[in-house]
Amino acid sequence: MSIKDILVFLDDSAGHEDRVNAAFDISKAHGAHLTGASLASMKPIHAKSDNEEVLIRISDKQAHKIADEFAENAVAEGINVESLVINGGASKSALKMAQYARNADLVILGQPDPSRDNFSRLEDFSQEVILHSGRPILFMPYIGTRRIGFKKAMIAWDGTPAASRAIHDSIPLLAKTKEVFILIVESKKQKEQKNNLMEERLIRHLSHHEINVKLMRVNPGSNNVPTTILNKISEYDVDLLVIGGYGTPTLKQKIFGSVSTILLKSMIVPVLMSH
Repeated sequence: MSIKDILVFLDDSAGHEDRVNAAFDISKAHGAHLTGASLASMKPIHAKSDNEEVLIRISDKQAHKIADEFAENAVAEGINVESLVINGGASKSALKMAQYARNADLVILGQPDPSRDNFSRLEDFSQEVILHSGRPILFMPYIGTRRIGFKKAMIAWDGTPAASRAIHDSIPLLAKTKEVFILIVESKKQKEQKNNLMEERLIRHLSHHEINVKLMRVNPGSNNVPTTILNKISEYDVDLLVIGGYGTPTLKQKIFGSVSTILLKSMIVPVLMSH
């Protein structure tokens, strides 16, 4: 298993630099082709005009500038690169991004920043891409990340098909880390499903990929599952979280489970999610 095609989302947010640096790092580590895509209709952060026609021109110009700078920097890093500017409004551009993503091994998006005017659009954009692409999504925190180049990974294992999909999609990344933890939060729901987790078989399976893991079972006590996971991420200095996302193929519905939703809103490290 390997990563040979990566698609990264480009914009003018504070988290853009870390997202691109992560894309460069993964691309070089795996010898992957890298494609960067910006949105022509995404309003720039510092755009002042209220005139719709002016905003359209400013947004399009900014999107091309971001894409061109990304390509120049990638070439300077010795990366095989392509840059795209996706046209269309919110719905059309999200669907087009998902279509491009279908031909990538990994898609890198940014966690939507609630302080931005485009927050709702980016939240919907992320959901559309993960739902309609069928590809693993690596979300980078909008606050940035303390370390580029993953050294310690944590798998939030609940035995679901989505979690299994996320693990298998992340194997190329896990194989290059120094430590991998499997975290089982023994909530009431998990205790009821104990016989279905098959964590020992998961450990054996990952060992066949030369990935050695440490199993952690945690009683959350008075904390909820997301808080417990975040606490363990901090305690063990983890820099990559692997979780499953799930839902139904209806455009009006949220696609993330409650745990996934909370973790994506409060993420402190990059999160790899598959649907």
